[in-house]
Amino acid sequence: MRYTEYGLEIELEELRRMLDYAENRAQYGNMERRLYIKGGDRPTIKQYCCYAECNPINHTYSAK
Repeated sequence: MRYTEYGLEIELEELRRMLDYAENRAQYGNMERRLYIKGGDRPTIKQYCCYAECNPINHTYSAK
């Protein structure tokens, strides 16, 4: 994953791994079954918890 002049560039295999992990966290880790993409100079991809006590997962940092 890298930031380009066109936006956030993600290889398809990397996107598949990210989605598999997000789906696993939704099924077994109390995370929402949706991802939020925030644009701007440094876009982020986050998955929030179903409960207010836990922190969101920033999938932008977990990508290679």
